[in-house]
Amino acid sequence: MSDKKKEVCEKKRKPSKGLSAKFRHSTLSMILTVVVVAAVVLANAAATMVFDRYPLTIDMTDKKIYTISDKSLEYVKKIDTDVTVTVFADEETYTSFNYPYNKQAMELLKNYSRENSRIKYRFVDIDKNPDIARSYNDVRQMDIVFETKSGDISRTRKVGVSDIINFQDRLVEGLSNSGYTVDSYAKNNLEGSQAAFVQYFSNYIQSSNAEQAFTSALLAVTDPKPVNVVFLTGRGELAELGYMKTLLSANGYNVSSLDITGGEIPADTDVAVICAPRTDYMQPETDKLEKFLSGKNKHILCFSHAAQSDTPLINGLLKKYGVSVGEGTICERDTDKYYNQPYYTLAQDISRELEKHIDSNAPRLLVAQSRPVETPDTGSSDIKAEKLLQSSDAAFTARTDELVNDNVVVLKNAKQCYAALGTNTVTGSGAAVIGTSSLAEDRFMAYGQYQNREFILALFSEMTDKTPGIKIEPKVLQGGAFDITQGQKQVLKWTFIVIIPVAVAVTGIVVTVRRKRR
Repeated sequence: MSDKKKEVCEKKRKPSKGLSAKFRHSTLSMILTVVVVAAVVLANAAATMVFDRYPLTIDMTDKKIYTISDKSLEYVKKIDTDVTVTVFADEETYTSFNYPYNKQAMELLKNYSRENSRIKYRFVDIDKNPDIARSYNDVRQMDIVFETKSGDISRTRKVGVSDIINFQDRLVEGLSNSGYTVDSYAKNNLEGSQAAFVQYFSNYIQSSNAEQAFTSALLAVTDPKPVNVVFLTGRGELAELGYMKTLLSANGYNVSSLDITGGEIPADTDVAVICAPRTDYMQPETDKLEKFLSGKNKHILCFSHAAQSDTPLINGLLKKYGVSVGEGTICERDTDKYYNQPYYTLAQDISRELEKHIDSNAPRLLVAQSRPVETPDTGSSDIKAEKLLQSSDAAFTARTDELVNDNVVVLKNAKQCYAALGTNTVTGSGAAVIGTSSLAEDRFMAYGQYQNREFILALFSEMTDKTPGIKIEPKVLQGGAFDITQGQKQVLKWTFIVIIPVAVAVTGIVVTVRRKRR
């Protein structure tokens, strides 16, 4: 064989350098594609496990309806005791009821738990777990119970579905005019069902109150020094003060009632409220008050009423603390100082200590048929009396039974006092008097243009040294909300974890194979 033919044969047997390079490049590309796809899949899986354990959420709603306010967040992060939150319904049932308000409430609850790991929540279906439900006092489907335990002592606060929303003023006022609160209407007309009330009056829902309700519940069960308020009954009280009880409860106070004609005032009571009794207390009952006030930092709050009979025993006790109820009814002459009638007065002279807790720049209270509150000298340097709310200088008092007549007999022309607080500076105990229960009655407390609610909270803060409740602006849940269902979440999850990585892998393999065949 000639040298030329040998050279040709050797060339045919030798692999081409270009083909070898192409093969190596294809193999490397395929390996790199598989590695990248595997990394993407692993990264997605790892991220999913991490976020399932430590969820990361972004509130994309235009008004941040799922975001905890700074005031609540500050308190929540400081909680150093375990809190169990029990939602008496499965999650889907709860969030779908009264949508979007229950949905927003549930997302807020989850955010509370994310911000502080000591706050745990669980879902309990009452029908499937009746024994758990029976361990709590009067819970119904859709209720949420906040609970802390210390040894054998358990502190709980219930939040119903009507507590997480605000109703329009016209509904609240209409119920009040008929002698109802939300709770009492549900109890008397709807077998106590808040859920039925919410469904029946859903057109009157104005905004969400979930954050206020949840933060208040946390305040109530985690406050290291809880304040206990007892409303005294048994003497034909002329004022129910249901709204006031709800207000105090919503701001972290523990509220209960006691028939003064029966048992003693509990030792752990901080404030005992006398709700305008129609008749005077008997001596054994005033003795109970005397005993109660002999302790340290104990207070009574006494409401008067135009329809009361004389109460010399109650008034005698009040005078020991430099306060008492006078004669007649406070009226104003200036039409800018009263509403419709001279005895429906608008009070603006508030003590500095209380006014600092009121947000309004020019606070005023609506006060009807108030008896004058006096601050008589007790002769003791240990007693200090402070006027908390006063009329204008042009006010006067008139006899209550003559106010409907044209010829009103003026008892006294002078600036008048609506409320005062007398304190024993040695024991820290004292007595507060408000000349009329109207200041705290449901209808007057419901008016948003007056600061009656803030005044009551400020007064309790003054008596108990408890910081006023965290005030949170209600959130209106309508329009512009970005939200997805649980099913949509699952679709997105599988799309990013499986579908996209598999699509990338298939595309990479197809491209690699096609290149290899060229």
